[in-house]
Amino acid sequence: MKTQLYFSVKTLTAFIFFYGISLSAFSQNTSGETGGQYPCGRNDASNPCITPEQYKEMEKQMTDNSRMLGLPYGKINPAMTTTFSWPLRMANGLNDCSYYVIANYLDQDTTAGIKDWNCGTVTYDGHRGNDITIIPYPFYKMDNNEVEVIAAAPGTIVNKVDGNFDKNCAPNNLAPNYIAIEHADGSVAIYYHMKMNSLTSKVVGQTVVTGEYLGVVGSSGNSTGPHLHFEVWGTTLSSSLKDAYSGPCNSLNANSWWVNQKPYTEPNIVKAQVGSILPVLPACPATETPNEDSCLMAPGSGKFIIYIRNETIGLIASMRIVNPNGTTFTSWTHNSNNNYFASYYIFTRTLPTTAGTYTFEAVYNGDTCRKAFGVNCPVLGVQTITLQNEILVAPNPANNSFNLTGDGIDNGNYRFVLTNLMGQVVLSDNMKIENNMIQKTVSISELPDGIYFLTIETDKMRIVRKIVKRN
Repeated sequence: MKTQLYFSVKTLTAFIFFYGISLSAFSQNTSGETGGQYPCGRNDASNPCITPEQYKEMEKQMTDNSRMLGLPYGKINPAMTTTFSWPLRMANGLNDCSYYVIANYLDQDTTAGIKDWNCGTVTYDGHRGNDITIIPYPFYKMDNNEVEVIAAAPGTIVNKVDGNFDKNCAPNNLAPNYIAIEHADGSVAIYYHMKMNSLTSKVVGQTVVTGEYLGVVGSSGNSTGPHLHFEVWGTTLSSSLKDAYSGPCNSLNANSWWVNQKPYTEPNIVKAQVGSILPVLPACPATETPNEDSCLMAPGSGKFIIYIRNETIGLIASMRIVNPNGTTFTSWTHNSNNNYFASYYIFTRTLPTTAGTYTFEAVYNGDTCRKAFGVNCPVLGVQTITLQNEILVAPNPANNSFNLTGDGIDNGNYRFVLTNLMGQVVLSDNMKIENNMIQKTVSISELPDGIYFLTIETDKMRIVRKIVKRN
């Protein structure tokens, strides 16, 4: 049975991306659960992925190159059929449970209405491909090359455009970065919106095999955020449009082009996250700050966050903190009361006080997502140092400011974050330590009196100190 899971995010997305907020600003219910729909930009009819002018230019370039290379260029071989593997993969180092959601399918309705291959409305008027959006933290994933575009089928490169700006989030006329591959049967796959200067070093005329690296997901061209627009033509002519998905409302082709077609919706957890402070979403196109931790300090509490793809009314997310011996430290649930394209939920839970390696486990729609974390840092090999011996904070209690001073500090890039008792970030900054010394004044004159926590960290070190602000 078809379920409609998408929503209009235009107003919400504009607010979040152009003004920037922390996830803590979203709605919170009486149980302390914070969350709702995750802000993801989606292209629409007024902001199409590819303009008519771009289609015309792209068709000419591909046809000319195909002819020059002696390929079919406009003729399909009915005796051969191309099938596609999934065109994205997680890069080495990304350990999330998943990383994407389908934002838009191809529009099968040739009139003013919209209709996707499954007779739903997960598309926009005139959309000619499939938009695979990266979640969560799309710009962070893009900046760190965490999601790669790969060849869905073997073929020959018949067009390649690179070097164009790649952090768009509003309608524009800028050129995209993309690659087009013609297959043995004459069909063409177009991989659009890629990250600048990330495309394969191979050139037009060279061949690729299934699964070969093509580039990194980006937001070049007319794009509202990092996503891959994947489009299929039967030939090098745009009039030969095909839909890779098979379904009751696909009027372009009878059979699926996927080796294994994914379901219409995939309700599950894409990421389980643990941290001491909340993620921050700055104004587009700045990079998000996930604030994810591999170890937490006890006694105290932590932020346990789940990110859900295709959240569906009636489903239940079951979560627990698992002790090192496999028993349950604590457990809780989230009831899905809304259908969301992408969503998130934050839970504040008291941490165990015994040092060890724990697991945050979330189960949704039969799928399980886990995140290991340590309580008290030495468990995971993260050095916790005594603040007084290395970096001094004075005065404390402080009035309008406090000073950070110290000698013998390892040189490098440091980040400091000041949070309140609710875990909300009130100040953050980056520091570069040179000559093994630190001397920095931090103004807190605009903060209310109270208790705050200062975290100074690198990849190898983490320092936390309680700061009291008192007039």
